[in-house]
Amino acid sequence: MPDERRQQVAAGGTVTTVRDRLQDLVRDAATPFPCGYAVLIHPRRRLGEHGFGVITSSGESLPLSVAMLAALSQVPALVDGVTPVTLGPAEPLDWTAPERGAFPLPEVLPVSRLALWPGSPRVSGTSMIGLGNVLKADAFGPQLVLLLASRPEGWPA
Repeated sequence: MPDERRQQVAAGGTVTTVRDRLQDLVRDAATPFPCGYAVLIHPRRRLGEHGFGVITSSGESLPLSVAMLAALSQVPALVDGVTPVTLGPAEPLDWTAPERGAFPLPEVLPVSRLALWPGSPRVSGTSMIGLGNVLKADAFGPQLVLLLASRPEGWPA
């Protein structure tokens, strides 16, 4: 199994602070539909990575992989608990995670670009290039707080 570089931090760290805030949002936010899971998507620069990372409401910090992004695209999401959006890969070829082949990847590579569309989840594989905004991870952002209807398939509990 590839090294996902998951991280849980002792009380008082940034991950713990974000986890607590996300749990408060899930519990207290007045949202247009019930939400049971929350994440912070942020630029991840740990160990020289240049992509997006995720901190979950369960307190895990890990790179945002193509497989995770594909699962996220299937779950109703609200930016800041208000605006319905769908997140997914920025390129149509990125809708599937790389499979083990002649050159298996030794670790999960973080997604460096993602697309954000207004509205609820769409069918994966559908080309929506040009209809949404492409976000690129750089040193200063973007950061997105998402409240989700449920935990995306395969994401940490």
